[in-house]
Amino acid sequence: MTEIPDFDALYRAEPDPWSVRTSSYEQRKLSVILACLSRPRYVAAWDPSCGVGELALRLADRATRVLATDASAEAVALTRERCADRASVEVAQLRLPLPPPYTGFDLIVLSEFCYYLEAADRRSMLIMINSVAAVDAEVISVHWRFKPHDGWLSGESVQREIAGGLRRAGWTQTTHHLDTNFILDVHRRNPA
Repeated sequence: MTEIPDFDALYRAEPDPWSVRTSSYEQRKLSVILACLSRPRYVAAWDPSCGVGELALRLADRATRVLATDASAEAVALTRERCADRASVEVAQLRLPLPPPYTGFDLIVLSEFCYYLEAADRRSMLIMINSVAAVDAEVISVHWRFKPHDGWLSGESVQREIAGGLRRAGWTQTTHHLDTNFILDVHRRNPA
């Protein structure tokens, strides 16, 4: 049986448990995410599993408004601290698949958390994404390729699941990046 970690305990024990701020893997992944953004500016971006806030901080340079959410209160506090000087970043605690407080996101980044959601929550999350995304939205999904010991499935499997769900909802895949350790896909709704 899969036992999902207590993320609050992880963040209390180590404020950057995945070394997002220092590891070459995480820095490369963040750089590839930013390089795959198709627009120079976005109106509203959502980082639904913000962790320590590194992605939200970088998205603030590319979006007028950034919503950074996480189920972990500890992660929310760390992100709030990291993004304190960015007025455009709003930070809130939210457990997926609950919807965010507003809609109209033209960028949503699903980064390294979907394998921690149960199957029903993953399906609900994809339905919810369709309802909160703008007409011309872009979804970037990126996951470690392998199966975390405490996750439900591998990153490769979750990426296939996300791609299939978005495709069935009418999204078009515009980018597929297979890296040594992660997979990144970009899907557009109504691509030009």
